[in-house]
Amino acid sequence: MHIKKWRRVAAWTLAAAVIFCGATALAAGTAQDPVISRSYLAEIFSAPAENYLKTALDMMDVTVRGKVEGQKQAVADYVAGRMGEVWAQSLAGQVQSRVRELLSAQGAGQGKAGMRRVALKKGDIVTGTPGASVIFVTGAGEIAGPAGANVLNVTAGSLRTPGLAIKTGIWYMILADDGSGVRVTSDKASVLVRDGARAGYEAAYGSYADALQMLGLFKGTDKGYELERAPQRQEALIMLIRLLGEEQDALATGFRAPFADMPGWADGPKYISYAYEKGYTNGTSANTFSPYLEGTAEQYLTFVLRSLGYRDGEDFIWNTTSRDLSVQLGLVTQAELDGIGRTGFLRDHVALISYRALGVRLKEGGGTLADRLLLRGVIHWDQLEAAARIAGQ
Repeated sequence: MHIKKWRRVAAWTLAAAVIFCGATALAAGTAQDPVISRSYLAEIFSAPAENYLKTALDMMDVTVRGKVEGQKQAVADYVAGRMGEVWAQSLAGQVQSRVRELLSAQGAGQGKAGMRRVALKKGDIVTGTPGASVIFVTGAGEIAGPAGANVLNVTAGSLRTPGLAIKTGIWYMILADDGSGVRVTSDKASVLVRDGARAGYEAAYGSYADALQMLGLFKGTDKGYELERAPQRQEALIMLIRLLGEEQDALATGFRAPFADMPGWADGPKYISYAYEKGYTNGTSANTFSPYLEGTAEQYLTFVLRSLGYRDGEDFIWNTTSRDLSVQLGLVTQAELDGIGRTGFLRDHVALISYRALGVRLKEGGGTLADRLLLRGVIHWDQLEAAARIAGQ
């Protein structure tokens, strides 16, 4: 019985090694003349295979492990031998096709071959699991990681060590999930990533965005929520109008604000014109609104405080006591404000502050912002209860 169990574990170990090597490790060139040799790549990924073997042994009970510990090296040798066969098959088959796809996307500025585009800022680091792919489309960067770490330049077929500058249009592969990767050194960068790459800000308040969508207050774009990017001025303004329960009034307005740079989509000018007429916002000049300019935390906190009935210059001062009042009311914590200071103000934070605002009491009237929206028929109780479940509250 123990022997059968050992055979099952050994078979599982071999299968894991084959799957790992066949799916993750890539090489450019041809099967006969690879830019990166089979032996070199096999050496890189031999440690994960050994880890799989150790895990398999650890899964067995002590009695069985004691009987087979002496066979560990023989099994490891067998796995290593099979790895060579896997490389020979993969290089001539589907892996080579995948490599050609990735290489053809370099310099094209397009998210081809299943890669996703992320916008990063100075100091952001792209890390990931072994085999993660990185291509800089715009911007500058350098190899990052602890001493002794390496990142593979697949295009050149050679290693790059921490501190070395990287080039745009070049495919880099992360070899270990140890903090090594590529750091952005320019103010901004557009980067293509795939295969387990982790890049830039990771949204933390997606459940709040889901809850707000349930209520019809947060609708996202044709690309989804886009929580990882900064909100535009027009987006922050639209959120204010929705929190006030006045979206339908805005869409019905016949007023036209005196701005020459109104957004081109059909309802965009209506939101801006309505808010301007009501005194909720001003332009960036006498005849410009700058709808696509990035919004700031100070601007949005001011918008939300206004929706709760607080007045600029009377209850708070923009960019100073507005933050203090926001913390006092529970719109955001000081730790969250500190986090916004590190990452910049993002749509993720719009979702956070907007959802929190629903439970905050209005300055006058005794109820909460959610109560006012319920009273106006903008939202309904069943929606509010479903939203609370989605948000985990």
